[in-house]
This record gives sequence, C-alpha cells and structure tokens, in this order.
Amino acid sequence: MYVLVEEESREDVLSAVDLLGFFVEPPLGTSDVVTAIGTSFRPERIPLLLEGMELQVRNRQDEEIGFYHIGQIEVTDIRESEAVPGAVDLAFDLGGYASPYAYARELWQTWVDQGPPTETGMWKRLPPGAHRSWIHVVQQTWFRSGHQPRVYGHADTYEIEGADLANIESFYCALGEAVNGPAGYLGSSPAGLDDCLNNTLATPPIRLRWRNFETSRANIDADELGYVLSALRRHDVPIETPTEADEQRHG
Repeated sequence: MYVLVEEESREDVLSAVDLLGFFVEPPLGTSDVVTAIGTSFRPERIPLLLEGMELQVRNRQDEEIGFYHIGQIEVTDIRESEAVPGAVDLAFDLGGYASPYAYARELWQTWVDQGPPTETGMWKRLPPGAHRSWIHVVQQTWFRSGHQPRVYGHADTYEIEGADLANIESFYCALGEAVNGPAGYLGSSPAGLDDCLNNTLATPPIRLRWRNFETSRANIDADELGYVLSALRRHDVPIETPTEADEQRHG
C-alpha cells in the first residue's frame, strides 16, 4: 500500500502495509516517529539515512494513486512485526515532516481496498473534521488517474445542498461531486477552483443551484466563503439560492 521510492532512480526501496504517525491533526504539524508496518526491508545497520525519498500510495494493482515528497528519512529502529509474520516494522525520523490530514490514512485504506467511490454522498457520512482529508485524497487520486482540472459534467445546472456544508472543505467536496461525479474534483482552494473554471471552455462553465445557502453562510468562515464567491463571480457563474418558500411554491 505504501511504497518508498528513490526519486532519482525511481526504484522501490521498501513497501509497507500500513503507516503510523504520518497523518496528523493540522495543529500538530509534525511527527516525532513514523512507523512502517510489515516491510521486508531489513537494513544492515541502524540508524540508516535514506535521501531523495518519495512516498507513494498504491492500490491492489500496484498502481500509484497518491504520493508525498519526503526527501530525507532516517531509519532509527527495527523490530519483528506483530501484524505481518516474517516481516519487520521500521521506525523513521522524518525531521518533523508530516501530512496534516488526520483522516487520510483510513481514506487511503478504503481507496486501496475498494477503489475510488462509485456512489455519491460518501463524504457526508464522515465527521466534518474529515472533509479536509477527503478533498485532499480526492485531489490526489483525481490527477493520478489522468483527469484534468476542469468540468467534465454536461448538465445545465448543478446543485449542492447547503445544509450538508459544515466548513469550506465541505463545499469543495460537494461541488466536485456535483459537477464531476463521485470522488470528483473541482478545486480545493479558490486558486484551484479558478484553475478548473479557467480550463473549461463553456461559458459560463457551470450554473450553480445552492440550496439552503443561508445555512452554509452560518457554518462557513465568512472570509473563506467570500473567496469562493469571488472566484465564481470572476467566471460569471450564475448562482441560484432558492429559499424554502421558493421551493414550496415551485414544489
């Protein structure tokens, strides 16, 4: 699932079935110890310095679906693995480097075991704090699968449900899915949204129906919501914000 690759030679150095301590809560920002679980790589000496490393996430077909540029790694400990008989667990010092997406580990595991989601709404089943990790994994898999940053859908109008949006990351989860299908991507930041809309030939690139917009306004940081709305306005995206009364009238 996790493979360390030497960037210059592109050779695999080791693979592991799990990685502990690498995905952390954003406020922490760093990892003291990262442990690769279940690897066959047995270094001849400890500590061992590995330089120019890239960490890849691979699916069951050994295809890369995500990656992290790591740089320098120091192997600091080795022990027989309790999880994988005959293999070892290796402890690494990454110099404080970590990925600030705490839920990414379990999401990557799901992507590896089951493939990308084929049904909509899976992100809604996660706690709001996991939406940042969801859109991170979506972005990684989107580009690794050969997609471009653009609108792939052909509908006249796309709809998102404002009551589902607990934060700005929820918005990007909802918009990407509405426009580009399950695990679809249409930006994870105002700049990313700009990029996707710039690369879409249709004018306007999308029409957006934003139900329960006032609920979104109450939940999403005002500045972050403002940046999104500004990006949409720059691309002349019409936004409908029907009220409950409007919907009852048109029932």
